[in-house]
Amino acid sequence: MKTKLCVAAALVAATTPAFGATAQAATAHPNAANPQDVQIVTTDGAGSLAHTIRHGDGTWQNFGRIDGRNGITALTSTLVNGEENIFFEESSGVPPHLTHLIRHADGTWNLNGTVPAWPDGVSSTGSLVATTGQGRLSLVLLKDGVPQLSTLGSDGVWSEWSAVPTGGHWVHQIAATGDRDTTTVVELDMDSQTVTSFVRGAGDTWSGGSSTPANPNPNAYAVEITAAQVGPDLQVAAIEWVGGWPSVFHSVQHGNAGWDPFRDLTGAVPVFKGEPLHVAIAASPAGFTDELQLVYTTATGGMYHTIRHSNGAWQPLGDVEGAAGHVAAGAVSIAGHTS
Repeated sequence: MKTKLCVAAALVAATTPAFGATAQAATAHPNAANPQDVQIVTTDGAGSLAHTIRHGDGTWQNFGRIDGRNGITALTSTLVNGEENIFFEESSGVPPHLTHLIRHADGTWNLNGTVPAWPDGVSSTGSLVATTGQGRLSLVLLKDGVPQLSTLGSDGVWSEWSAVPTGGHWVHQIAATGDRDTTTVVELDMDSQTVTSFVRGAGDTWSGGSSTPANPNPNAYAVEITAAQVGPDLQVAAIEWVGGWPSVFHSVQHGNAGWDPFRDLTGAVPVFKGEPLHVAIAASPAGFTDELQLVYTTATGGMYHTIRHSNGAWQPLGDVEGAAGHVAAGAVSIAGHTS
């Protein structure tokens, strides 16, 4: 059985193409269709979402807000043909329900996009991820420790939920990413110490099951993961706790080869700022090679951004709020170009 829900026709503008005082002077961008732009969405206190764009020239659009969204959890986003698709669970109605917002390339918004019905036996989710892979928009959520995937067809109909292979692992958190040919789901095991990737390719057949420790330190544990396909490489970032302190960790799975060890971002950037709470990553084109863009939010509502270049070097952290305006940042998602 497939589910199809209607899309409301009302479109509203929720952001303005202005820049914060500390951003470089530049001509305002009318939309985010440029593949070098990335779009960031975060919760902003109670009942509000905040949205900004980092343009390819390094300038930032001022945060715009979408109000009247209560009890937001499981925030996630992805770009499809230059349009941002944002999903989350909210308690603005009874019972809690999924919401889908679409930011079109001209900057207008559709505040009532289609969503699939909950899988049987599920009425709420703490782990939800949207991704664009194989030219399709997909959602993944957890049901009883097993990832379930639904894909939006060209007819506007969401497929039935189907189980993503876990190799017998019980899953605690999920991430997902994709490119022209593949969709990849990354799973954090219930032990909070094992990360495993599975790839859906030709014929929608799953392969992979490649695992790695989330941290060489056996006393460390991960609480959140995020993934991005950057050229031939899968890159994964995580919020991990080590010695009573959280930090951002990062690893690369090189094509079909093995994993790099997860490494603490604290040692990769000149100065690490704040106590990280949530992290998100996305790929963005940069000449002949792709780069990784990373954003994280802190326990005090701050937000910081960096770029990992193709040679593995990290750009110094930038204060997003200094460039795009103040928000009380919480959960965060970043969406970039899908090759």
